[in-house]
Amino acid sequence: MAALGHNICVSIGGIGYEEILSTIKLVPFAEIRLDLLTLRPCEQNRIFSSHKNLIATYRVTMGDYDRQIKLLMQAIDSGAAWVDMEIETPESVLDSIFTKARANHCKTIISHHNFEATPTLVELHQIADKAKGYQPNVIKIACMAKNQSDCSRMLSLYQGSSNLVAFCMGKIGTITRVAAPLLGAPFTYAGLPGIETAPGQLDYIKLNEILNTIPQ
Repeated sequence: MAALGHNICVSIGGIGYEEILSTIKLVPFAEIRLDLLTLRPCEQNRIFSSHKNLIATYRVTMGDYDRQIKLLMQAIDSGAAWVDMEIETPESVLDSIFTKARANHCKTIISHHNFEATPTLVELHQIADKAKGYQPNVIKIACMAKNQSDCSRMLSLYQGSSNLVAFCMGKIGTITRVAAPLLGAPFTYAGLPGIETAPGQLDYIKLNEILNTIPQ
């Protein structure tokens, strides 16, 4: 396999501690989906302290913000390079995580996910404008595509934007994951072979092969 580019973030979830350690040795950039992993505190500490370019992510379900705060604070203390928070997170929680992140030179991502549909262009711009208010290093917008028009609408966000990662989920949206870094996204997301953490996600080996065939 050709060397993996820094513009591919490998999303890691659903595997064990030892496999995580062996995987992050092979990739320059990865997202650790703490909500999809079962790790002891010492294991989480070692993961984030052993790699210089990891995103700490915990997607909340059932309002479990206390656990999100605990695990993300721990990840930042252990050396996480990035922390990702949903734009829908209560402001008190988001502010506390981002304040700690910035104090520890950890970069911030504000993300929005819609697993049902892709909003109108006006609504997408409203989401992006709200995200800018938090002054993150990167804004991530990912929405489910039902047709190619959804994909076109999502990719149009790159016009005049910087530090944006925007793509569509689902099989129809897969092409937007490839197009994102070509249109200016600082990176795009891929999964592990056979383990996707979001609908329509290519594995990092396949995505790397595709991007290496396209002049950039």
